Amino acid sequence: MLERVVAALVDWSARRALLVVPLLALLTLWAGVHVVHTLKMNSDTSAMISSKLPWRQQSAALDKLFPQDSGQLVIVVDGSTPDQAEDATQALYEKLAAAPDHFISVRRPDGGPFFQRYGLLFLPLDTLQKMSDSIATAQPFIGSLRADPSLRGLFDMLALAADGIASQSAGLAMIQRPLDAIEASLTSTLDGKPKPVSWQTLLMDRPVEPRDLRHLILTQPVRDFSALSTAAAASKFIRDEARALGLTPDKGVTVRLTGSVALQDEELQTATQGLGTALTISITLVLLLLLVALRSAKLIVASFITLLVGLVLTFAFASFTVNPLNPISVAFAVMFIGLSIDFGIQFGVRFGQERFLDADPSTVLRRTGYAMARPLTLAAVAIAVGFASFLPTDYRGVSELGLIATAGMIITLILNLTLLPALLALLKPSGAPREMGYRWASSIDDFLLKQRRWILAAFGLVTVLGLVAAFWLQFDYNPLHLRDRKVESMATILDLMRDPLYSPFSVQVLAPNIDAAQDIAKKLSALPEVSAVLTAESFIPQDQDAKLAVIGDLQFLIGPTLDTTETKPPPTDDEIRASMKNCAEKLRHALPDLPVAQRLAAALDRAATGDAKLFPQLTEVLVAGLDARLKMLALALTAEPLDLSKLPEDLRREWIAPDGRARVQAMPSGDSNDNNTVTELVTAARTVAPDATGTAVEIYEAGRAVSNAFRVATIIALISITLLLGLLLRRLRDVLLVLAPILVAGFATILVCVATGLEFNFANIIALPLLLGIGVAFTIYFVVNWRKGVTHPLTSSTARAVLFSALATAASFGSLALSTHPGTAGMGLLLLVALLIMLSTIFLFLPALMGPPPSRPE
Repeated sequence: MLERVVAALVDWSARRALLVVPLLALLTLWAGVHVVHTLKMNSDTSAMISSKLPWRQQSAALDKLFPQDSGQLVIVVDGSTPDQAEDATQALYEKLAAAPDHFISVRRPDGGPFFQRYGLLFLPLDTLQKMSDSIATAQPFIGSLRADPSLRGLFDMLALAADGIASQSAGLAMIQRPLDAIEASLTSTLDGKPKPVSWQTLLMDRPVEPRDLRHLILTQPVRDFSALSTAAAASKFIRDEARALGLTPDKGVTVRLTGSVALQDEELQTATQGLGTALTISITLVLLLLLVALRSAKLIVASFITLLVGLVLTFAFASFTVNPLNPISVAFAVMFIGLSIDFGIQFGVRFGQERFLDADPSTVLRRTGYAMARPLTLAAVAIAVGFASFLPTDYRGVSELGLIATAGMIITLILNLTLLPALLALLKPSGAPREMGYRWASSIDDFLLKQRRWILAAFGLVTVLGLVAAFWLQFDYNPLHLRDRKVESMATILDLMRDPLYSPFSVQVLAPNIDAAQDIAKKLSALPEVSAVLTAESFIPQDQDAKLAVIGDLQFLIGPTLDTTETKPPPTDDEIRASMKNCAEKLRHALPDLPVAQRLAAALDRAATGDAKLFPQLTEVLVAGLDARLKMLALALTAEPLDLSKLPEDLRREWIAPDGRARVQAMPSGDSNDNNTVTELVTAARTVAPDATGTAVEIYEAGRAVSNAFRVATIIALISITLLLGLLLRRLRDVLLVLAPILVAGFATILVCVATGLEFNFANIIALPLLLGIGVAFTIYFVVNWRKGVTHPLTSSTARAVLFSALATAASFGSLALSTHPGTAGMGLLLLVALLIMLSTIFLFLPALMGPPPSRPE
């Protein structure tokens, strides 16, 4: 029945080719125009997993209460000195805060007026006391610099200190550190390598810590989700402003972008660039394989036109059903080429074989349709079922891919039974008909039958080993591992992750109030898997009374000095030269045995006799940051008792919701780029707060959701295809013959993955259920021939068609492995490996498994 219907359809399409081809051409033209004007791309990857899952709802609830933490574009500012880092960050922050067209919100989590005023209270008491003593000792010099914050004032202050040492009214320890810093800066600048002095370090009298050299700006950019780079305008604005402010590496400052928005935008750019390359390579390889397989230019043209029409119509289907496409579903284009061309090769090779047997064109097409009806239909339905198995999963990205690809298989089947015959009828492929099979493969068939026990035993052993290896199969749920480590956003986030406090993977808990939040924080802090816990109370310093007493004493001593508003006018070049020479002379006289003093004196002589054009640069590196540091010190000395009610509203809002609920954040202990660290953090945190959420929970649960989704998809596909085969083949033996090679290939693929350390992830896990459908399609052709009594399957035209169909599919998938995007490349690599394994089982294992054909063939 099926054969007669398909043969009639093929015959009708060929006889009415002048009707079929124009109608489909008009349909394709309309579909193409519709796709160009309506099909969109949504690059919001957070929407690719079902929002109905409990952990997604918990995350959504937290985001609703604290919306400022979602969709962040993080700016990382690094300076060569603490002063540079602070000044650069504040300058850029002020520019961004004044650009509401580009940013919904702009925050400084580690700086700004609040931390400038209360920062001393967050220091340990002994560190604060040491700093206070150092500043008190330097009070005379601070007063001198406050009155004249210039090169003249700096060198006059050093000269005064040298006089004090010479008269033994001052000790060397008082100026040792300033001498070291100023000499190093002056000498390096004279040598053409400017090195700014950090007055913050000198005033604080403590070693520079990595966090002193780095500050963050957290922004929520205005995004355009219809564009590939959703925050392109905001990112460009940041970079333009940074350049305008002179925040460049040659001036000791680097500005980098990261955060979820930058990561997504750069990932999609990389993936799309890779996809375009993969598509080009795929089409080129497919054309070359068609040339070898079909041996006819007209057959190739007809097959390729059919493929392109199918691709356009499938895009049109996507525009009506799942529009906009997501970053996963858009990958169906490359896969469609490899899968769709299979039908064209199967039909074309059979057409060539029938031409070899019969010269009448109408008879050839009708007989081709009759012969290919059952295998092509079975293959199309099997592949469609394989893709349709994605539909009920919670992984929306792949579910939509499954819907598009399922429709694509149906579309390409219809086109290969209508448009392709019509094109062949119009083009009338010429040339002498040739045998399409491989007669030389007869000896291989005989060998496989003769040694079938050993072959079956070998493949059986591989299957058992693969089954055992499955227990060690790993799923890598970390999305960062799928990204290009060389792009700025990824390189920056990896750099940040060296400090656990900057890790993007944290656990967050929503508490009913601040007291409950503190109780939870206390319990989380006791966990070894947690390195730090933050709440609103984290911004209320401890030991305030003792620290305020130290600050009060310091304010009493140097407050009046810092409050002075009278400063000398800027010095002239001659005054600068005179102060340099005077300072050099004083240092030589007062400190003849101190090497650093003598080096500084020599450097001052060089500068005093040099070109005055150098003085602005010396001002920049030696004293430019001084006045700002003194003003910050004056502000810090006005600190007063601090409690939650005095926290700035924006800082309070980060941790306490309007309804009083409070947020608790736990940071991981260890390398948060290690999945084990994240798993241990989530597991441990849930012992304290079972409803914990946060990025660590999200990627952990997303990994579970995706792996479970594909597990379900594979089971559904296996059951569905088994039922389908049972319905159409009606013999359990034949159903098992079709399924056995796929199962063997599946376990062999798992064995290779475990042996080579190739882990499944969000991208490449698509291989398993997909290859189930593809494998069934290929094995069906052989089993159908075997049922018909074909004794040497590898010599048939079917073997040629399957081989080149598999190679075309491998070319399509394998081209993905050349992508610059690690996720896409990994997916292509696994698909290629799995397909090659599948091909070996079909050409070696299946003939041995089938054995001689039935004594009563169909």
